[in-house]
Amino acid sequence: MVRVQREDARAFEVLYARHWSAVFSLAMRILDDRGLAADVTQEAFIALWRHRDQYRPDRGRLKWWLLSIVRNRAINERRRDHGDVPRSEPPLELTVAPDLIEEEVLAVEERRELAALVAHLPSEQRAVIELAFYTGLTHAEITERLGVPLGTIKGRIRSALDRLRLALPHDGTHTSAG
Repeated sequence: MVRVQREDARAFEVLYARHWSAVFSLAMRILDDRGLAADVTQEAFIALWRHRDQYRPDRGRLKWWLLSIVRNRAINERRRDHGDVPRSEPPLELTVAPDLIEEEVLAVEERRELAALVAHLPSEQRAVIELAFYTGLTHAEITERLGVPLGTIKGRIRSALDRLRLALPHDGTHTSAG
């Protein structure tokens, strides 16, 4: 990412190849439309390039920053075009280029690790994280669905993210999730 921040186009190509599959998969989960997911994926990478100076490694891993960009764009796209709430179980569709299989295996491992960490959160925190990040609901939609005040929802999400941030390695290594 340091090289990308220095406007190194080749480094950006490597970053794109490394993260495209995860970004596209998240867009598909939220939008359930290949065309829209492809558009949102492209927009996310363009946004990353345009705002590359805003990335701060001390605030989290690059992959999670990029996934937050695509998540926000996908939610905005869904609202603009459809105005509906996503299904509780979006399709798990992965598209993997042959040269990215090893990267996808690592991404699957990361998702399993994260899922295990989420599973160990207190039930109230786990519920809001699943609704916010796995189904793409907004804070207001979670409030409506759970019948809990907005401030409480925001507090639970913040507490859960803090717990997850402390549990996740920051140096690119993986920990055992068991």
